[in-house]
Amino acid sequence: MFPLAPTQVLSATNNVPSLDQAIERLYDLRVDTTTRDDQGQPHEKPHKPLLLLAAFDLLDAGLAAPDRIPWDENLRDRFSARFAVVRKLNDSNDPGLPFRYLASDGFWCPLEPDGKTPIRRELRVGADTDRVFARFTDGFDVLIAIPENRRRMREALVRRYFPQHAAELLAAPSTIEPAESRFRGVADDAPEYGRSPAFRRKILEIYDHQCAACGLRIRLPAAHDVSFIDAAHLIPFAESHNDHPTNGLALCKNHHWAMDRDILAPGPDHRWHVSRAIDPRRSTGEKELHGLAGASILLPTDPAFHPDDDGLAWRLGRLSA
Repeated sequence: MFPLAPTQVLSATNNVPSLDQAIERLYDLRVDTTTRDDQGQPHEKPHKPLLLLAAFDLLDAGLAAPDRIPWDENLRDRFSARFAVVRKLNDSNDPGLPFRYLASDGFWCPLEPDGKTPIRRELRVGADTDRVFARFTDGFDVLIAIPENRRRMREALVRRYFPQHAAELLAAPSTIEPAESRFRGVADDAPEYGRSPAFRRKILEIYDHQCAACGLRIRLPAAHDVSFIDAAHLIPFAESHNDHPTNGLALCKNHHWAMDRDILAPGPDHRWHVSRAIDPRRSTGEKELHGLAGASILLPTDPAFHPDDDGLAWRLGRLSA
């Protein structure tokens, strides 16, 4: 059994990130995207978030410590159990890939048995078992030692990368000894760790700070701390608990307001639809909205982040008659 730190919540002191800062980084893992899956659609590769979930399991079970996550059967079994839930046709069950490449995210270091040399090679299940290990770094080692922080990070990883599998991933089979956490809804007026800054930052990055309706794109220097573009959920977070980028659109404030009031809706045909309640003769504002009818949604360059058809259909189904 590995000793863990006391159970108090830490903040950003002594180079330890705050919980919401850490979750922002989890929302922005350097994951690759595939070209096509079994349904003909691209998607984000699941390996890095799945390995982190498996590492959290080991910590919960006392089978690892933040500075020593062993490359052993326990870790691989937990990874594989979750991989079976989320895998698509062209995903490979290889926990060795994220074990090595999580190093690029800056808070995980895979090490050879000497505890000093970073791993640069392909891992072998037989020869390397129980010999190589990884450690959390950059303040994550302190933060994840606290069970409540791990619970919140686990929920954040699932709602960002696997929202459609939340119940399964957070209530995993007892054979892999999962933590006894359950996905819990977050009220709109409650703190949502990582959601507001991280989801918004990812959406704006994907859409290059451009409104998906009118194309407005204004980027002022960072010192001004001003943005004209919002990150809008297709299916609201309070209902979906889904912070995956495919549940979002970048919209200027006017078109975000119009979509949230069901007078403007994106559709599965990747075109904008406008309520018949809008009369272009009444005002220039209504004329501008009316002119969006049939216009194409301005989509991200990477098809893996195109808006999900279910979310688009949900919005279109709410359009006012």
